[in-house]
Amino acid sequence: MPLYKFGAGDVFYNQIKAHPSSSFFIYDSKIYYQDKSIEPGANVSNVGGIPTGHVSLFEMNVDRSANTDSTLVIGSSASVDDAETDISARNVPDTGLIYPFVYKGLAKMAFKTHTRDQFIHDYNIGDVITGSYQMSSSISRKLYRSASFTDGLTGFLTADPTGSVLRNLVDHSMRLGQHYHLTSSNHASDLNMNVIDIPSIFYGSEIKKGSVKLKYYVTGTLTAELRDSRYDGALIQRAGTDSSAYDSEIAGVVLYKEGFIILTGSWNLCTTEGTATDKDYKGASVSTNPRWVRFGLGANDTNTNNAATLHNNSSSFAINFQGTHKIPTVTMLAHANKGELNYSNNPTYIEHTVNTASYNAITASYFYGEKGLSIKNIHSSSYSDPTGSLKKTTYITKIGIYDDKKKLIGIASVAKPVKKTEERDLTFKLKLDI
Repeated sequence: MPLYKFGAGDVFYNQIKAHPSSSFFIYDSKIYYQDKSIEPGANVSNVGGIPTGHVSLFEMNVDRSANTDSTLVIGSSASVDDAETDISARNVPDTGLIYPFVYKGLAKMAFKTHTRDQFIHDYNIGDVITGSYQMSSSISRKLYRSASFTDGLTGFLTADPTGSVLRNLVDHSMRLGQHYHLTSSNHASDLNMNVIDIPSIFYGSEIKKGSVKLKYYVTGTLTAELRDSRYDGALIQRAGTDSSAYDSEIAGVVLYKEGFIILTGSWNLCTTEGTATDKDYKGASVSTNPRWVRFGLGANDTNTNNAATLHNNSSSFAINFQGTHKIPTVTMLAHANKGELNYSNNPTYIEHTVNTASYNAITASYFYGEKGLSIKNIHSSSYSDPTGSLKKTTYITKIGIYDDKKKLIGIASVAKPVKKTEERDLTFKLKLDI
């Protein structure tokens, strides 16, 4: 099998930019990602082993149920509690799920979720430290109150660590426009900040500009819609059925690279005041009309002090956007030149004969040699006898890729065997996404 080295112009490194779409629908404190609910499995209620509206980070433990017997262990030892010494901490529990584990030893290996103090004080030498592959991600919502409210919620412009970081990001984006100045007339005067956090697994390197759409439904009817139609992060309201008075108003901003949507619009999205049962929320302690500062209520809210009263009654919310994923690619050109690659070790390359003795080697006291075998002529001819002139013909089915140490690192297969004759030049284009 001949080996060829890639030339200077045979390898290209490129980057593909893809824009996959994501959609979330929020209703009754439940999130539906890509319009999907749970997918029942044979062993678990949801096949992926993750909550509704989430994506699995590892995609393991698919339709795998956990063991209820805590005495089961993995390995040769079946003992959980020795008569003299408790060695249960040194056994690997058989939970029925796939999970990572390490032993505490001289290597001092642990998981990133464990602090140094936990590693030193919570485990003895030989103990098993376990992790989890049942990890998932989804969007979340947090409401920041202004100083005029005393309901316990932290303020966006105060010393709250998360809010302060977000404020720095917003200030850094002010070069894109005045709409990022959250104390401007385009935003709520009391500075209530409704923040939707989108993890990067959904959008990659950044959210695509101009692709963000937020839709506010009340009793199933579209009340108002926001879009970043100017491609500059400003979320501009478009009319639904009952909110035309605030068309073209900026109700929030998007931090494309960081994955945050910050909503500040506090105007009433309905022209008539609603009641607690037919408009927005249950609970007598809050206003009952839909506003952008209440968008996404029920999306893994991190505010718990108002959870009993601030839950949506007839409102539902939709979030749509496109991400930006940059995929590195390698393109390789493999050449099959004229007069090359026209021999094969495949037995079908040799003329077949019923006399098996013709394949035997010639041997003597001081000699060993193989008999010359005829190459099978598959070149078509107008007559069966005599046949056409011999043309060495092979069929290329696979191309192997080797590293600099001649180790096979990849195999490219063609859809159909490619005919190679001595007078034919061929070039195969191999593409690898990393």
